[in-house]
Amino acid sequence: MAKAIVIVGTLDTKAEEIGFIRDFIERKGHKALIVDGGITGSTPLAPDISREEVAGAAEKTLADIIALGNEGKAIATMAEGAAKIVHALYSTGSADAVISIGGSMGTSLGLAAMKRLPIGFPKLMVSTIAFTPLVTADAIAMDQIMMQSPVDLWGLNVITRRILESAAAAIVGMAEVSEKILVEKPLVAVTTRGILKYVNWIKPMLEERGYEVVVIHAVGMVGGKTLETVVRHRMLCSVLDLCTGEIIEEMNGGALTAGPDRLEAAGQIGIPQIVAPGSMEFWHWPGSVNTAPKDRTLHVHNPLVLGVKATSAEMVRAAEAVAEKLNRAKGPVTFLFPLRGFDAHDQPGGVFYDPEGRAAFLAALKAAAGPNIKLVELDMHINDKVFAEKVVSEFDAIRSKTPPCHTQ
Repeated sequence: MAKAIVIVGTLDTKAEEIGFIRDFIERKGHKALIVDGGITGSTPLAPDISREEVAGAAEKTLADIIALGNEGKAIATMAEGAAKIVHALYSTGSADAVISIGGSMGTSLGLAAMKRLPIGFPKLMVSTIAFTPLVTADAIAMDQIMMQSPVDLWGLNVITRRILESAAAAIVGMAEVSEKILVEKPLVAVTTRGILKYVNWIKPMLEERGYEVVVIHAVGMVGGKTLETVVRHRMLCSVLDLCTGEIIEEMNGGALTAGPDRLEAAGQIGIPQIVAPGSMEFWHWPGSVNTAPKDRTLHVHNPLVLGVKATSAEMVRAAEAVAEKLNRAKGPVTFLFPLRGFDAHDQPGGVFYDPEGRAAFLAALKAAAGPNIKLVELDMHINDKVFAEKVVSEFDAIRSKTPPCHTQ
């Protein structure tokens, strides 16, 4: 069956490359839809959706955008229009995948279009700035492919042909096998990290009960941020948010921040939550080891990951932030507090073992938590099997009192 693949780009600067991708797609028996986000130059290749239509989707005319006299504002407006058009094509079933190419301008255009598309929809960005600091994790759709072009996309040559051919082949293959994610069993998300062990027991216990389990690696923009997005797509029945360390990351500028709205989506939607303070006693330094604070306890997890022990004051602020977010929840909330430790680092002999910090966190949480939060203190470590059993027991209790899941 032929697929419709959207190509987003600027025809005034990348017409030759876009045409190459279009021709490849059509040779494979599929339909290419070109969306032109260019602004001023000529368009030697006829688009399927013109730059005037892109500007109109952003509620502007092309003349309005040119009159801005500011290239940054102009491309941002065109990106807004392109994003609306691509999302509309997806929503009406008129697109099965999207690919974009560009330098910094084309990349900003393509990323905006991809960011609005759901998880599972094929997305591929070919960029000359793919793995530079200019492209932040927050700018990228969580499941998209970023392909670095090792040379500038300035016409076709022996290198760019191979790069573009590989990219076109990839998006064709992705489109051919892509289907919309259909949730057939009630879906439950569990957050965790490698230093937390409860998923080993929770996952099979929930599966025995007829649930499907999605494990979220709580490591920032492609971790907790994914969870918040999946919740807002109404794919989940319940959330077991047992690793909430991204909260303390956000408050301290840590490398694994998931953004300021972490721990909010489930409460806004009203689905049941079981929450715990997994990995809430430390955060991750965003730079190299030699720039880390010398007055803190540090732990080099691997060459990419450097942990910094949080102070008691930082843990208190994190507890207050957690309570403030959960107090607004529209659905049931249970907070399980493991008195003997928050992860493998927080136990006797562990590099971040901190009974005092834990006690301060608990006191602050108690003081700030509203009546809607069921706070349960557990005389156990978060990595004990009995903790996992308690999580599932509380889950069973909540589900017995709430309506059946109605996910998409």
